Amino acid sequence: MKYLSLILKGFIIGIAKIIPGVSGAVIAISFGIYEKLINIISRPLHIKFNDLKFLSFLFIGAALGIGIFCKIVKFCIDNCYLPTMLLFLGLIIGGTPNILNEIKNKRKFSNMFSFAICFTLFYLIINLQSGYYFNHNSFIYFIIGSIESLTTIIPGISGTAVFMALGLYNTLLTIFEEMSNFTIGLNTLTLFLSGFIISTVLIAKIINYIFKHKREIAYCCVFGFMSSSLLVMLINSFTEPFTIIELLFGICLFIFGLFLTNKINSFFSKF
Repeated sequence: MKYLSLILKGFIIGIAKIIPGVSGAVIAISFGIYEKLINIISRPLHIKFNDLKFLSFLFIGAALGIGIFCKIVKFCIDNCYLPTMLLFLGLIIGGTPNILNEIKNKRKFSNMFSFAICFTLFYLIINLQSGYYFNHNSFIYFIIGSIESLTTIIPGISGTAVFMALGLYNTLLTIFEEMSNFTIGLNTLTLFLSGFIISTVLIAKIINYIFKHKREIAYCCVFGFMSSSLLVMLINSFTEPFTIIELLFGICLFIFGLFLTNKINSFFSKF
């Protein structure tokens, strides 16, 4: 049951990786496995057998989530944009109580300052619209791998939201599709994984230190990134034309998302 639980958690985290505005790390925090995951990754030369099993089952679930839902997410965004985005908003907001519970002194100046800085920083980054300046040569896959790693590890930052802002979201989805279909080129795969692994090892040590020694500030930063992500998602949700029926359906999906996240967290808290 323990390993089935890990596969299911990984599955949902994998889905979160391809949903614009959703942070896989925040989902991992909601499931109570984030700090353990970061602790293992931050010491790659001292991984024990139980750690390896933990990573393996989590990776299997994440790979299944990405592979199965990649095409579904693309279809929903292309054909039911507003309802899909409102569902995603509900899923994210449903997990915020778990993060807020980690912040004991919400009025402390350092906590409020950390929230404000992270909220502002992420909002500015995500609105760069700098994808037009990227030169799409082979090295771009190394950069994508590095960004994917950073946004996977840093809680509250949605990798897909960043990729959308940089104009690289479709490229990322193509990489995931080709990986799940085993049709990806060796050069592309090598560059992507190199960027991902190198960045993961470097940043995990920093994140692990912050969560051990500055826990409340860390969660304030998470909430700042997350809140900024939600604001951008809410604004972007209404950029496409929509009907009243789509809006009403989207509101229903938003409520369902809140309910689903709550149930998922309640279920996994038993394991």
